[in-house]
Amino acid sequence: MLQYLRDSTVPYFLCDQYQNDKFYYIMLVFGLKHSKNLFYRKEDGKSFFFEKTTEDIHFEPLAFNEDFLTCIVFNEDFPNYEKVLSPEEYKKLEERLEDDNPCLIKFYFK
Repeated sequence: MLQYLRDSTVPYFLCDQYQNDKFYYIMLVFGLKHSKNLFYRKEDGKSFFFEKTTEDIHFEPLAFNEDFLTCIVFNEDFPNYEKVLSPEEYKKLEERLEDDNPCLIKFYFK
């Protein structure tokens, strides 16, 4: 399978899928490391297909419920969280060391 992804015989694979009352969610992985997110809003049939959020945040959901999804915060994305976190919360993120336990963050659905 890995070789098929490397040479694009298989263009992508479905890595994760979740759903709640409002959304279907799928993570598609292209090649070996390039992933994109697909949300389908059940209410109106609108789809959202993206690699990163408008704040330039990459996420890979670990859990998904009715109100939010939970992801690990990647160190390289720390600066992008300044746009969405309160100053107090962002300071906690900045003070983390690379060898600390993973940091989880919740993304709430609108």
